[in-house]
Amino acid sequence: MNMKTNYFLLLLFFAFFSCKNDVEIPLAEHPRPDFERAVWQNLNGYWQFQPDSSNVGLTENWQSKPETFSSKILVPFSWASPLSKVKLPKVNVGWYSRTFTIENAKKWQGKNTWLVFCASDFETTVWLNGKEVGKHKGGYIPFSFNIKESLVDGENRLTVRVEDEELNNRPSGKQYYGNAKGIWQTVYLEARPENYIRNIRFTPDIDNQTVTAEVNLDAAAQSSLKFGLKGKNNPLAFEGEIQAGNQSATFTIPVADMKLWNLENPFLYEVSATINGENNTDEVSTYFGMRKISAVEIPGKDFKYVALNNQPIYMKLTLDQSYHPEGFYTFPSDQFMKEEIKRAKDLGLNGLRIHIKAEVPRKLYWADKLGLLIMEDIPNFWGEPDSIAKANWEYIAQREMERDYNHPSIFSWVLFNETWGLFSKDSISGKRSYTTETQDWVHGWYHKAKAYDPTRLVEDNSPCNWDHVVSDINTWHAYLPARHWAGFLDTIVKNTYPGSTHNYIGGNKQGNEPMFNSECGAVWGYDGSTGDIDLTWEYHIMMNEFRKRPKIAGFLFTEFHDVINEWNGYYRFNRTKKMFGLDELAPGMTMNDFHSDLYVIPGDGFYNEYKGEEIVQMPLGISAVTAEIPEKMKLKYAVYGWNSLGDKIEHSTGEMEVAAEPFAFKQLAPVQINMPAESMVMIFATTLEDASGKVLHRNFVPFRVNGNSNPDNLVITKSPDQFAAADWSVKHRSVLDGKKVWGMGSGYFEYEFILPEGLTADNVENIEFRAELAARYPQEKYLEDGDAEGIGMTIVSEKGTIPGYGKNSFPQTDEQLHGSLVTIIANNQKIGQVELTDDPADHNGLLSWMNQVPGWEWGSDDRSKPWLLEEAGSYGYPVRVELDGVAKKSALESGKVVIRLFVDEAGSNRGGLSVYGAKSGKYPMDLTILVTKKK
Repeated sequence: MNMKTNYFLLLLFFAFFSCKNDVEIPLAEHPRPDFERAVWQNLNGYWQFQPDSSNVGLTENWQSKPETFSSKILVPFSWASPLSKVKLPKVNVGWYSRTFTIENAKKWQGKNTWLVFCASDFETTVWLNGKEVGKHKGGYIPFSFNIKESLVDGENRLTVRVEDEELNNRPSGKQYYGNAKGIWQTVYLEARPENYIRNIRFTPDIDNQTVTAEVNLDAAAQSSLKFGLKGKNNPLAFEGEIQAGNQSATFTIPVADMKLWNLENPFLYEVSATINGENNTDEVSTYFGMRKISAVEIPGKDFKYVALNNQPIYMKLTLDQSYHPEGFYTFPSDQFMKEEIKRAKDLGLNGLRIHIKAEVPRKLYWADKLGLLIMEDIPNFWGEPDSIAKANWEYIAQREMERDYNHPSIFSWVLFNETWGLFSKDSISGKRSYTTETQDWVHGWYHKAKAYDPTRLVEDNSPCNWDHVVSDINTWHAYLPARHWAGFLDTIVKNTYPGSTHNYIGGNKQGNEPMFNSECGAVWGYDGSTGDIDLTWEYHIMMNEFRKRPKIAGFLFTEFHDVINEWNGYYRFNRTKKMFGLDELAPGMTMNDFHSDLYVIPGDGFYNEYKGEEIVQMPLGISAVTAEIPEKMKLKYAVYGWNSLGDKIEHSTGEMEVAAEPFAFKQLAPVQINMPAESMVMIFATTLEDASGKVLHRNFVPFRVNGNSNPDNLVITKSPDQFAAADWSVKHRSVLDGKKVWGMGSGYFEYEFILPEGLTADNVENIEFRAELAARYPQEKYLEDGDAEGIGMTIVSEKGTIPGYGKNSFPQTDEQLHGSLVTIIANNQKIGQVELTDDPADHNGLLSWMNQVPGWEWGSDDRSKPWLLEEAGSYGYPVRVELDGVAKKSALESGKVVIRLFVDEAGSNRGGLSVYGAKSGKYPMDLTILVTKKK
């Protein structure tokens, strides 16, 4: 072999073993970049495993015979999850075992060896070399054991038993979406001295350019210890003393040339914290951010916003249930966690709410590093607030706040969510209530949290029942159909003022806390939930309504990514992208435009209809949730749309100088539009620019014009349900009251168009068929007898992973395409074949949205008419095929055109067919025969 071959084989060798290591040691990085010692050893990887469904392991002394464990599990993934390689969600007790040898033993000399579990749910017992070294209860927070006395030179045998029975008095959050049973975060060994830094809390004070470091030791110092803090990426340097007999000390340290942590430049002060004394040295790498969280009054207004570094910030948040489809609570890699934070920032959001889960520290690290705010929940229990449930919750709450104190990204703690775990059932009446006693307990914990962590906002309960007790932020949840948001938000704004009892119980009242939404969307606003639908239409209307009311200091959309039974995320559960269709309606527009500080709102609704040639004054407004407003701004607008032949018509354009007011919604001069004479679906699009031409914001409003058909053409039309014949291998159906039909599998729809008399080859130039068509994937809810049941919070099943279930569902366009090949036959002559790319549903489906039948009206006492959806947002592609000579001749001789839209069973692309009409899809066109006469 030559040298090049040897080099190539060497590369293959290293590549093989690098990949092998990645598989065997998942999450190989140190799990706590916020609290890291240099000498450590990762124990992630394959362990022996034995489920203990009958819970006989302790009786049979399994800790003494771990070599009999017959399975392999990949730690740190929960044994319920697919990534664990065992996937045993019904097992409540599991046993683990592995051997290890201390690596680089010299580095560990003179130190104690500690075994650290970053999280194991729920009760964990540990043996080393047959000796029990410790027990722990609690599923979300780290714990560790000193194993020095049981450690031997050479190979050691570690055995772990975890019991995780699903009891209602144990905090578990939404683990019914995927249980975090057993070990679900990194396990590692760590070298510590006899007395060591148990934790260190950094409290920044940007107003005085100092940081307070509170150092807590494991035990009182036997003699005085020197404390040192040395910057790694900064000039910070400090020395102090912990006096003998003290277990803690507090130091106030100047921060010269202070660099703030903010969302644009999230500077982290990376430091080495050390203690030195006689025969006792410890060093921890950690970091902090110089930032301040507060609430500030908006100048000239009667309301407050949350503030970062004394500057008000409009909250643009989303609910992050923080699940992975294969790892559940545990992410497959550090890179994935980094990308999660980037995905949120890519949307133009400024924060995540980690929902009833104590988040994995490395994900918090990436929020710190990349600049994203975090609202962090404490995991809830589901039973009543008895003494055991309270004790379990208190243990986790206190230690979660302690573990995560130094993360600058965390701006608030949410103690409870939607009063879950706070209701008690009366033994006589059977009614459930949030009792005064429990309110007092929550009230007390608000003050405990504030005393422990004065650097953050604390919320007693993120409510859906209007039941705050005491809170730094006046938040509320609402899930509504789009048409309800205006009336609902007006009610919220009207009832928000100091002294108001709205959204509070027990005689408690509002102060002047920032008021904003902490869960919103359409999902639970529809009967049985929306299921998987185009979220963009409803989101667009909702954002417009929020931005008209700047007293509402932000929003929190449900949710970041799809999860089990919930398909209302910006991203799919596997984090692939959803397609929103905005750019096709308003060029350049993205989801980020809904999250802009400067926000133009064109029109006054999405369901308006105008008459042909009507003169309309189109409303315009501009919302600003910032004080940083360019001196000169230009608003450009364009009016365009599509007519009944599917042709795009550019109607008019214009521009105007505009100004905005800080933290206000301001009406602008309306734009006069002379509506076209013909029937169209139209867009009024706006683009806001600064003086340099930089685009600041894009938006649009759709509307309909009811006018005449084009008199220059001879047009014969059929609505989708006027087919003469149909036959499909799976099934076919008329939906939207006949405005759309579809067939699944292979088959055809046939339409017969009668031509007017007098048409001959001498006076007809050509005959063209036009239609709006799409594929039709075999949606799961239609494949059973009757429609599938609505998928809601109470139904957690395998169907919860399939977006095609749910009575309202029509899945949003995404990266997974479902194409179909349709052959178009005219009078028994094949005239064309069209590849239909997908069966899409997004904002492009304007008419499918506009023609949804509304439910009960906002403010009405009669709610008997439910809010339902039928193929909302669905649309197709414009198809145009000219009849060839043979088909044209046949049509003129017979006086009719017979169109068959055919999907062949023999083809590989039997993707069904959807046929749209003038009141469905994107284009206001029925199936059309267009006859062009000779001139």
